[in-house]
Amino acid sequence: MGRRRKKQKTTASTVDSKNENLEDFNANDQKTVDISTSDNEKGVIPTSENRELSSRENSPVSALSMRGKMDVAAFSDFDVEDDSEGIGRITDNEGKLEFQEELNENAYESQTRKKSEKSETLDSFVVSRFNPSSSNVVCYGRKDDKFDLCLIAMKHGESISFQGGVLVASIFGDSVIMGYRLRGVSSESSSENCIQVDLDSSLKFYPVFSPKTHSLLVIESAEKQETICKISHSGIIACSTTKSIINKLLPTINLVREGYDTILALRDISWCGIQGIERVTSCFNNIFSGNLANYDKKDYEIKQSRCDFFNIKGFYPIFEAAPGITALKIPHSWENSTNQLVADTLDFNLPPISIISGHKNMGKSTFSRYLVNNLLNICPKVAYIESDVGQSEFTPCGLVSLNILSSPILGPPFTHLQQPYRSYFIGHNSPRDDPDYYLDCLRELITVYRRDIACGPEYGMYGDEQIRVPLIINTHGWSKGMGYDLYLDIIDFAKPTHIFQFYSTTIINQNLPPLPEYIISPTNQEPPKVSFVETINTSGPSNKYSASDRRLLTLFSYFYSTSATAVKQENVKWWAFDQPLIRQVPWCLDWRKGLTKGIFMLSGEVPLSQLLYALNGSIVGLIGDIDNSYTSEQVDKEMKESREQGSQIQIPNYFPCPDFSPPSPTEYTCLGLAIIRSIDPTSHTFHILTPLPSSALFKTNAIVKGTLELPVWLMLDHTKNSSLGVCGVQWKRAPYMSIEAGEGVGNAAQKIRRNIKRRGQKSNI
Repeated sequence: MGRRRKKQKTTASTVDSKNENLEDFNANDQKTVDISTSDNEKGVIPTSENRELSSRENSPVSALSMRGKMDVAAFSDFDVEDDSEGIGRITDNEGKLEFQEELNENAYESQTRKKSEKSETLDSFVVSRFNPSSSNVVCYGRKDDKFDLCLIAMKHGESISFQGGVLVASIFGDSVIMGYRLRGVSSESSSENCIQVDLDSSLKFYPVFSPKTHSLLVIESAEKQETICKISHSGIIACSTTKSIINKLLPTINLVREGYDTILALRDISWCGIQGIERVTSCFNNIFSGNLANYDKKDYEIKQSRCDFFNIKGFYPIFEAAPGITALKIPHSWENSTNQLVADTLDFNLPPISIISGHKNMGKSTFSRYLVNNLLNICPKVAYIESDVGQSEFTPCGLVSLNILSSPILGPPFTHLQQPYRSYFIGHNSPRDDPDYYLDCLRELITVYRRDIACGPEYGMYGDEQIRVPLIINTHGWSKGMGYDLYLDIIDFAKPTHIFQFYSTTIINQNLPPLPEYIISPTNQEPPKVSFVETINTSGPSNKYSASDRRLLTLFSYFYSTSATAVKQENVKWWAFDQPLIRQVPWCLDWRKGLTKGIFMLSGEVPLSQLLYALNGSIVGLIGDIDNSYTSEQVDKEMKESREQGSQIQIPNYFPCPDFSPPSPTEYTCLGLAIIRSIDPTSHTFHILTPLPSSALFKTNAIVKGTLELPVWLMLDHTKNSSLGVCGVQWKRAPYMSIEAGEGVGNAAQKIRRNIKRRGQKSNI
């Protein structure tokens, strides 16, 4: 045996109670819970306390009282000393020791060589089919003015694949990004060589994000298509100054002589702050920023000179294949199936309902985005139901939601999170724990779509027959056993008009079995149109990011988002990664007045005496009534009642699993997620961190806890060296956290691994 290095792990010590009043909690003391508010806000108020971890010395329970242990070996920010000496020594003779070490060294070199060969796999499709020059790229070159803008002239067949982020608008001709067609807004003047943008026209820029965690996006010049009706989608409207600058740059492009078919305007979007997600954890380094430092000096100068043509910060076109990046290539079966749905949408009297199904890691989410963008070319809005709680598209994990989309999806999920039309908190990364509640929530979402969206006066057919809001349902990737039964149940009550089923010609055991007869040939209704779409190659460089990594990205994006994200306000940060969560001021939620419906626990048997410990430092769902009938008069009345009550500690209403059912989907909705940073039993308050505005927090009347784990990265200060401690507090003095290795049985929570296959379950390629 060779030497084995013992991994250092971070463990959270068990928290002892610091308040004797907690021991008095029992079911007999339970009373009807009201909500308490202060004079400053209605139920939820910001406090000047808890600005830093070191300032929470008087808190009975800290948000960092996390149990379990965390692997510090994976944290590149930690400066941990090597403690491998003396561990795993061989007590045999010296010759055997040297022989075994030589074998281990050879095996390590072989594994390293194989990994290196695998990482050198290059994707030729990622190379842009566009050669920048002074004739086809024109920039606005004032260095004193912090305004980055350039015009790009392209011909049919040319394309630009890029890494980073940029704002894109079509000036002349058509271009396509991820299935969405950008149409030019310019008007030709009497001179055949001159085009101008009407200052009164509505020129819109669309944000496009292309990180290497997913396949890079491609901007393609497309043949111009004439449309009967012009459809407008929400975007960033260009001001008159931007249009004037564009008109000054347009005469420098010789449209007729060079034969250009498309002219695009690109603008800087680095001000939105999404690049800051690279600093939260080291595993996401350079996912947006082009990593030119890895090239030699000569290659660096060539690549840098090509990027300088565009003069857009954070926009890195790809002109040479490199390890770790791949571009999205749309298969022909995707195009054919999408064109059929688009044609049916125009022909059907009612908007179609489409279901996307298939095994995990086959491209369902990518196809969903492609399908939505194509439908937005002919529809002002598209409805989208996300039923994959592990890989949600518009919300963090653990939610099923109904979303109304009015703008194209040009980026991975963590770049376009939004507030759903209706959502429910499942609390897990899989429907396995409570499949009945999962189906009840989806059934209610489809009912809401049919009642309020497809046939409602605001979105549906009344008043204007041209308005159609089709529905897309993205299903989970659990295609075996109970997962397949859930999929059939969704088809049964959704009654789709189209089913898109993924298949693989190489990995046969990932294909779904044939649909049963009652779905293919239903009674008293039209049978659905079943289309088979081929899977995309998931073995590319971007596949090194696992599903859990992408869930982390979504959680980071959600909790660091600002209020400007919802309205897409220009030149205002959409994400505030410059301030770690541990330094943000929390909201105070009084459970006597703010949680009138109580606290729900979706998993585990947690006794009432341990309730606050279970909630502390956890991710919870904030629940509110659907009707939102809470008035300010009720708030004033409850504030007066709270002042009249004494200082006696009251326990919250508690509904543990499995004795009580989760909140009914017909009565309640999930407003969003929150982190319980700390708890103060003496004032009956939860200190919570959430990106939701005060108007949404005002509607909260219950919280629900599932099995979603709080990532350790959200508990650290990524703006400083983590090896020195947390938020200026040394590790030895930081409460409830330690970088010492955990020892003994029960020092960490046991996790079940379901990715280990039997020999007969392995893929046959």
